[in-house]
Amino acid sequence: MRSSILFALLLAVSPAFAQTAPAPAAPTAPAVAPAATNLTVSTKDSSITYRLIHKLHKFDGVSKAVEGRGRVLPDGKVQVAIRAKVESFDSGNANRDSHMKETVEAARFPLVELKAQGDAPTPATFPATVDRTFKAELTFHGIKKLFDVPVKLTYTSATAIRAEAHLTLSLDEFKVERPSLMFVKIDDAMQVDVTLGFTQ
Repeated sequence: MRSSILFALLLAVSPAFAQTAPAPAAPTAPAVAPAATNLTVSTKDSSITYRLIHKLHKFDGVSKAVEGRGRVLPDGKVQVAIRAKVESFDSGNANRDSHMKETVEAARFPLVELKAQGDAPTPATFPATVDRTFKAELTFHGIKKLFDVPVKLTYTSATAIRAEAHLTLSLDEFKVERPSLMFVKIDDAMQVDVTLGFTQ
């Protein structure tokens, strides 16, 4: 009789032990961080122009051979790096251009380079125009100088951007021997206008 009771208890309890333990929850995949947006300077939409003034006249030199890239980070920071060959600047006068290349020692310092970064979150709607100030480092005539550069950004979309900036440089600070005409040197201040078209 005792054996029958024990056997019945075992039958009643055994299904509880036979239940399978619940499977552990599947691990949650880590969130994927937003990627940066990489942009390229469009040569056909970009230029660097310098303007020099002499007591008797003034002239401009333009380079449309601008190379560079931009990067828009997820936190809204923007990084830009551009360059142009000194020999690519054209003032419309071959003799003057040849003299300017000698003045800035183009054979020794063949490139003008600009690196800049700043906060420029992508607008929520397009088209849009915003004004920002970037920290920039300019390398010219072998010398590096830091500038705060106001920049106007015009967005057609998040990946089609036009940037316009204007700088005033001192030729003396960049150790450029200012050329003379009629025994009068050109002004120390050189105006530089930068227009960049960025696309993905």
